[in-house]
Amino acid sequence: MTGFAMVLPLFGRRFEGFGAGVQALAASDMAYSLTGILAAPLTGMLADRFGRRSIILVSLVGNVLAFCGYLLVPFAWLLILLRGLAGVSTAGLVPATMSIVGDLAPEDRRAQWIGIIIGSASAGHVVGPLLGGQLYDRFGFVVPFAASLATAIGALLLAGFLIPETYTAAVQRSRSRLAWSLGRRALPARSTFLMLMLITFGAMFAWAFILPQLMFYGYDDLAWTSALMGLVWSAYGVAFMLGEFALGRLSDRHGRKPVLLLGLVLFLAPFVGLVAFHNLAWNAVSFVLGGLGNALYDPALSASILDMAPPECTAATMGLKGPAGSLGNLLGPALVVLITPLAGPRVVFLIATALVAVVTLAAGLALRLPCMSGVAHQISRAAVER
Repeated sequence: MTGFAMVLPLFGRRFEGFGAGVQALAASDMAYSLTGILAAPLTGMLADRFGRRSIILVSLVGNVLAFCGYLLVPFAWLLILLRGLAGVSTAGLVPATMSIVGDLAPEDRRAQWIGIIIGSASAGHVVGPLLGGQLYDRFGFVVPFAASLATAIGALLLAGFLIPETYTAAVQRSRSRLAWSLGRRALPARSTFLMLMLITFGAMFAWAFILPQLMFYGYDDLAWTSALMGLVWSAYGVAFMLGEFALGRLSDRHGRKPVLLLGLVLFLAPFVGLVAFHNLAWNAVSFVLGGLGNALYDPALSASILDMAPPECTAATMGLKGPAGSLGNLLGPALVVLITPLAGPRVVFLIATALVAVVTLAAGLALRLPCMSGVAHQISRAAVER
């Protein structure tokens, strides 16, 4: 993720070098999101059929090809196509990686390890843009894009040598027998699963909905400089990263639903802060609370999906979470474009606040998360060990 995030702020410069502008950059972002939405369920099913390791390696090879292309392509339309390839590669990594957690981690440590993985990715998102910007300012576009390619190759080599296949045929047969022995309770309840997807969509939609307005509101109304804007976003990112490492196991110890709801309540803080405060310090505090909330609800939500998923299609089930979030990322900016001429920024922030609050209330009232009994948990551990 460090190499992936390293070049994200530089795509605008790269398109400028081709004589293209905002439309080409927007098209590349859409290509990345759309291919990710389409590919994630398919790659999840393939990971259940052919194993996690093979999908991870193929996805990392796709990253290497995409990053190499970023450096070498001579035309803007080729860069857009490569962004689409990167969307497919990223979509393949997430369900396969999370399914490895489901294969190996006991239920009472599942959210903890999900938090560690997400926290590691978040660290890359924090470090990558800073490093990429410094390299670009000193050496031009070649060095940061070459550095991102080097990190992609390094990740591929590490995965090739260190990641084993966790979904063997023996484990598949053992876990399938376990699912049959537990009966229909082992299958995900449709309404519960849809509620988890709604939470994922609602959180990502709310962020994407306020983001375009937030940039102009911060600069024009709050008189923030670029450095202050970066400080606020960094506060969120660092809180999210540290929270994933430190708080991921809370839902293992205290239950998925309470921790998920607490995370959603804290996640409301930045939206409320933008409506209520004009003071930089209070807004920064609200963004820190939002980052901690995100770090609380995300591992609990992913672990809930793994808890519910039938053993024979864990990756396919996890593969639906990414498209739900990506759909929110696509629809949020589209809706704010329609609303902005009719309402000011505070109305946009109020709408986002109301949306997250409604999703949180609905989750509190309607979400029913199943839990395995102690006997079933012991059987599951024994099946994984075999």
